Amino acid sequence: MHIPRHRSHRSTSGALMAAALMLMIVSGIMVSSWVTLMSTRAAQVSYLEDICKRRVGVESSRLLGWQFVTSQAFERNGTLAASQNTVLGSDIGGFNTVNGWNNLNVYTSTSTAGGMSTVFPYNHTGLRPGASYLIVEQLARPSSGVAGNIDDFNAWQFLKSMPPVLNGDVFCVYRKPDGIGTELDIYNNAVSGGSGHHANWTVQGRTVVRHPPSFFVSSTPSPLQLPFLTKSLYIQSYAAVEPPAISYPVYGTDLTGNALLPSNLPVVPSTTGPIGGSGDRSHLGYLNVIKNNNNPDNSLWHFQDREAAAGRTPTITIDVASVFSSATEAYWIAEQPTPTYTPPGWPSGYDDKLKVLFIKLDSQYLKNMRIYGVVDQIIFVGQSNATAFNNAAALKPVIITIMPNGAKGRWVRDIRFERENNRRHVLAFQDDNGRPVEFSWVNNPISGTEFRWRSVLVNEYQSIMLNMPSSLTQSIRWIGGVMTNWTVKRRAGGGTNPSRLLFTGDSDPAVPAATNSGPAFATFLPRDAWLESYFLPVAP
Repeated sequence: MHIPRHRSHRSTSGALMAAALMLMIVSGIMVSSWVTLMSTRAAQVSYLEDICKRRVGVESSRLLGWQFVTSQAFERNGTLAASQNTVLGSDIGGFNTVNGWNNLNVYTSTSTAGGMSTVFPYNHTGLRPGASYLIVEQLARPSSGVAGNIDDFNAWQFLKSMPPVLNGDVFCVYRKPDGIGTELDIYNNAVSGGSGHHANWTVQGRTVVRHPPSFFVSSTPSPLQLPFLTKSLYIQSYAAVEPPAISYPVYGTDLTGNALLPSNLPVVPSTTGPIGGSGDRSHLGYLNVIKNNNNPDNSLWHFQDREAAAGRTPTITIDVASVFSSATEAYWIAEQPTPTYTPPGWPSGYDDKLKVLFIKLDSQYLKNMRIYGVVDQIIFVGQSNATAFNNAAALKPVIITIMPNGAKGRWVRDIRFERENNRRHVLAFQDDNGRPVEFSWVNNPISGTEFRWRSVLVNEYQSIMLNMPSSLTQSIRWIGGVMTNWTVKRRAGGGTNPSRLLFTGDSDPAVPAATNSGPAFATFLPRDAWLESYFLPVAP
């Protein structure tokens, strides 16, 4: 069959035109879509830029507020005017002081989480477990005229404080004093000779290290393992570049004798308060709580003044060593040519008579005491029977501070703990030269083989040497905890068994848990203070 060629040509041409038209339509749609997409993307980028600026502004505000409160709110009698704006710049960040504060003293707070009336989420323990005293302050977005394009927010600042030894921090090691070239020694094994010492004991709670560089001198092993057994180890260094970074690596030993890594909880900078000197040194890990005129709200010496001014407990000062006894005092002073308890080295370095101060801890007449180095030995007389021991837990607490007799003057060199004690008290030593004082337990426990001694030990630059009882079957349980910035060691003569020396918290079930009379024991103890922030952006 013959088909005319011109009809096939017209059909092909029409198909090509239709294809070209379709291609033009599709291309137009694609170009239009691309233009629309690019326009949308440009708008998105523009919005993202705005969102990023707002996010940067909010984050800058959060960090600025945290830095401001950390540096300002822990000072004594701080005052901050209300409704004041502090800005880094428009759209950059800032805060408003809202209600401000007046004569702020975080160490005098008696408020706890149970008395709060807030409507936002709040964890009353936070990163440092246990209940705490607190003060709540608020920062907010600066007024719109100066804030720029920053989202609205509320920055709630929780100013917390608590005696660490009541919060499970049984053994707290702070930064060593300034200008000291030797190491803060709670780890060395120096067993040679009669004056040998080591660090074999057990901490039934947390060990907290505030400044690991204080351990390190040229001879310090790195990494450093703290040899005593402890339930947990918390490196609470003030600077992020320190442990657990490589510079000063420290790890511990758990209760079974295995290596114990430090807690990986975030570090919350804390402070015992202003300590004087140039610059802001509040959060550098120092311990200055025995007699700190720069922060009397967290100073044992000033706690004694507070109790006396309130008419609760007077303070007795021992600054002369004359023989003394009284039926209405809980102490007496004796001179012993032949000591009842011979101190190390006697009679070398002593006068011909040993000056001995006796303190009866279960006496109703016991007062706060300030003891200078006019006596050579102190004998703390504990309870004589189980009934007296149980009753002692209900007696009001006292504070006993022990210092040299003048700058680098004579110091109390020998401490004896007779029998057992269940009365809460703070025993505070402060020296200016790191000189040793011997702790020894004498007589016998009330029952059993364990000397239970309830006390919080605060040590500033004194070398504390603990001597085990002469009987290898006897042991010591120190109940209350330790705060120290210098050497605490155990004499090697008592063997190496870590179970013979236990450090436990005040809530130890080994002693009756009676509530003491008078003010709460927490008000007699130095506090650590820290900041926890709750930053709450407000939806537009």
